[in-house]
Amino acid sequence: MAKTLMIGLTGSGLNRKVNEDTFSCQGRIYPDMISGHEEKSIGSSDYNQLYIVTEGFGGPAIGDLSGRVAQALALEMSERLDLYRGDEFDFIGFSRDYLIEADQRIKIQIRNKTDQPGGISLCLLLIDGNDAYILNLGNTASFLFRDEELLRLTKPNMLADGNPSIWLGQGSPIAVSDYEPVTRRLVLTPGDIILMTTRSVYSAYAAADLRQSFLSPDAFVGTIRAIHEESLSFNETENHTTVAVKIQNLEHSEPASIPIENSEYQHIMQNPYQRPPEEYNKQKKAIAYNIYDQIPEDNWHNKDYRSASRAATVAQEYSRMKQNNNKFDVLQENYDINYHHAPDADNKSRENPFATFFRFLLLGFLIGLVILLIIWFFVLS
Repeated sequence: MAKTLMIGLTGSGLNRKVNEDTFSCQGRIYPDMISGHEEKSIGSSDYNQLYIVTEGFGGPAIGDLSGRVAQALALEMSERLDLYRGDEFDFIGFSRDYLIEADQRIKIQIRNKTDQPGGISLCLLLIDGNDAYILNLGNTASFLFRDEELLRLTKPNMLADGNPSIWLGQGSPIAVSDYEPVTRRLVLTPGDIILMTTRSVYSAYAAADLRQSFLSPDAFVGTIRAIHEESLSFNETENHTTVAVKIQNLEHSEPASIPIENSEYQHIMQNPYQRPPEEYNKQKKAIAYNIYDQIPEDNWHNKDYRSASRAATVAQEYSRMKQNNNKFDVLQENYDINYHHAPDADNKSRENPFATFFRFLLLGFLIGLVILLIIWFFVLS
């Protein structure tokens, strides 16, 4: 597993009222505010880590909302990565399914409600154990800083006029196979820094200048913040978004498996990170998504994905019901134990209201008698 430190920065620029860029980490989408500057830094040692940068265009309510639609879908699909596991993780299959579904969702939820062109470029980083996978589409780009050298991981799909040649939400069906590169796989080493940026950030630097920025003596967070702020001075009007992830150290051993004593759950894999056999994945994927070998792969659409979501919801609801039943059984058992082992206390609690009533009645009688005697004494005197 990789222990990482991440920093994300985004800003709407001086002349923009709405920030059409987004970034995500640990299941949350940023920015929280639609304008202004925002920064987030976190550390993580999760086995799977997902970081995404989107660069939107088309104006308010198109570019920014399209980015959030794509971000939400990626977070949903990251919960079902086991569907793409075999002898190796099928990141190409994951990327293809994700891009096609994200493109359709943006068209249905955003683009069909306006005639104005728009959509998003996207750069996605998925850390799976000690491996990293990069997906890039459109004007975004990613870089790797390792051993004092700067390498470009993915190049933008960009026309000569600066517009993306392919993006999510374009008018025609997205042609995933018509551009390269689609993905990159990277075996991580301690000290690696993976940088993902929008065009307004990386276009402010020549390759040598960006490398020199990484060689500065500042700490990691200070270095990335300086790179981002320097790009703002180069182009102050555009949205700017920068996300960088540093690999602090690696744990090469698999997480220890948890013994399962209850035979009812013996079919669940003991090690949550163990890669199941390919036959298991094919069967699971066919059940969840209703996809079979005889159906063409381009039949990935909203109905299939909603079916998977419904199946996951039902499974989660069953799990919650099971947990609630277990909690109820424990409470009932504790109640029975207390009832049978402390009958005297229980009987006393039932007698208390009557005993209290009679005690207060007797006390009131005595107090009244004392008062009458005192009055009689003063009258006689």
